[in-house]
Amino acid sequence: MHYDFLYIVQPNVTDEEFDTMLLDVVSRIESNGGKVLKKAIWGKKQLAYPIKKYRQGIYVNLFYEAPPTVPKQIESFLALKDDILRQMTVKTLKKDIARLTLVAQKTENTETQSETN
Repeated sequence: MHYDFLYIVQPNVTDEEFDTMLLDVVSRIESNGGKVLKKAIWGKKQLAYPIKKYRQGIYVNLFYEAPPTVPKQIESFLALKDDILRQMTVKTLKKDIARLTLVAQKTENTETQSETN
């Protein structure tokens, strides 16, 4: 199954904490038989309303493929983290998967070409 996962991190976390948290999420997905198709760090954004007294948050969006039990495991893992303001997992439609695959392939080709230059 394919999933679109979005979570919001407190704006005051250090870069090291943020990177560690992102690597933990990705490693949990991969260790449970999943594969991250696309990572998008949207950066610090204004929240629509205060959450835990924060008006900003760092948005992270992951598209991944995994067995049906993995999203619940990831959500349970992040629920224990105080640095996470909100999280949401959505099952992705087949038409979105095809579009995402094309975008990922184009990104890989662009990165490969830039490395060779």
